[in-house]
Order: sequence, then structure tokens, then C-alpha cells
Amino acid sequence: MKYTPKEIPEEVNVTKVHPLVNFAYLLGTVVGFTLLVYFGLGIAANFLVPRISNKREKQIGDLLAPAVTNQLNAKEIEDDKRIEYIEDLIESLRGEAANREIPLTLHLLDSKIQNAAALAGGHVFVTTGFLKSVKSENELAFVLAHELGHLAARDSLKGLGRSLPLMFILIVVDFGTSGSGGTPNIIKQTVNLTAMNYSREQEYAADVYGLSAAIARYGHGEHSLDFFERIAKIEEKSRLGNNVSEYFSTHPLTKKRVDILKELAAENGWSMEGEITPLPDGLECSNFECGGS
Repeated sequence: MKYTPKEIPEEVNVTKVHPLVNFAYLLGTVVGFTLLVYFGLGIAANFLVPRISNKREKQIGDLLAPAVTNQLNAKEIEDDKRIEYIEDLIESLRGEAANREIPLTLHLLDSKIQNAAALAGGHVFVTTGFLKSVKSENELAFVLAHELGHLAARDSLKGLGRSLPLMFILIVVDFGTSGSGGTPNIIKQTVNLTAMNYSREQEYAADVYGLSAAIARYGHGEHSLDFFERIAKIEEKSRLGNNVSEYFSTHPLTKKRVDILKELAAENGWSMEGEITPLPDGLECSNFECGGS
């Protein structure tokens, strides 16, 4: 019998489903998978943060610290007498809630930006611009204690959110470290200043921590909120925030927060009257030496 091949229809490889329907199926799959990963990482982060050991937190902070300095576009000052003064002040403000098993590391950054921030692993960043802006030790102490409040609550780790599980895995398997000892690119890509953006609840808790620490040190809260009040006045004059201190690009402030702290002090019987503690002479200058003398 002679074999006669059948003619192949031209549309044999053409689906009967409309291309737009196929695209919708593909798009839905991608979106669904992305959402699954997004929420899955969020759940993983919430699970990990309370269980991260002090050792792991220190490792995470040590990896991210150079990236934060780069994000602030600043150069770290390593040899300056002001560092010891600020370190002593910070240590005097650490309350019982602070995790003293993680040592504090102060980073003094040469920058005109007025900023102070805290990062997981006990890292505290202070810019020279901020030191030039404060008017008393009381307000300097309050801002530093505010940052300690974030460290005590591990807010920085929580802020890292969905990048935290990835970093945790990389550290556990010892992957992504650079031979030069610098911060690996894969770690740099996971950090930005949003890691130090906190919710209103976290900011309020840090405010309370800061004020209570300042009162414990000086016996009163007078002048502690001066820095916040000055920025609040600027914020009121510039609703768009164009002239507001860079500190509040990562630490939002409203006059209401200051008022709440004063109300809290009244409710708890905390004294908000007392003598001002002056700053050391020359705090705004390298090694406390101004005028080239």
C-alpha cells in the first residue's frame, strides 16, 4: 500500500486562545508569584527579627555600616577628640532596655547635612553638620538617646524588612563577602536609608526613650526638645519641607510629637525645668580646636 502523507495545516502551531488572553495569564502568574514572594519575605522577616542573635545582628550591622556612610555621601572621621566625648555621652544614656551585649560604635561623619541615625549592631552615625546645629548638651543628649531607643527596639532590623531574610541567609552560608574586606555589592544593593525610616509608633517609642534617658541624666527635661522645636518651626514655615533639616528626611517631625512629649512629662511628673548644660567649647571644630590657634 502506498503511503500518502497528510498535509499539515498551516495553523497547527497556532493556539486557539487569543494572544491577549495568553498575555493576561502570563501577567497574572508573574504578579501572583511576585506578591507571594513579597509577602512571604515579610513574614520571614517578622519571624527572624526576634530570633536573631546579638552576634548575627552585629554581623548585619557591620556589613551595612559602610553602605550607610556612602548613602549619606559623607567621609568618616576616625581620629578626632570629639569622638570620645560623644561616645561617653551615649554610654551615659543607655538605659536598662538597651542591649549592652552589643557594643556601640560611633561614626563621626564629615558632612554639612544635619543628621544622626542608628543602625543594627550598635552603629550610631553623627554628622559634623548636626554637631554645629545643636545649642546645648541637653538637646544633643536627647537626639542621641532617641537613636538608642531605635537600637533597643531593634527598629533598624525591622526596617530592613524583606531584605533581611536574604542578608541573614548570605551571612549564615558566608556568601557574598569580598576579598578586599569591603562591603559586597549584593549587600550594598539591599540597604538604603529606608532602613532607617520608622513608623509613627516606633518614632514615638524612641521619643519617649530619649526624653526619659535625658531626664535620668540631667534630672529634668529642660532644653532637651530644643532641637526638635527649632526644626518644627522651620517645618511650619515651609510646608513643602524644602528648608527642613536633612535629619527629618529619615526622622519625620511634627509639632504634635513635641506637644505629646510635654504632655507625657506632665502626666508622669517629670520635671521640664532646670539649668542648661553647655556644650564643650569647640564642639563644632575638629579636635575642639577652632580659629587655628
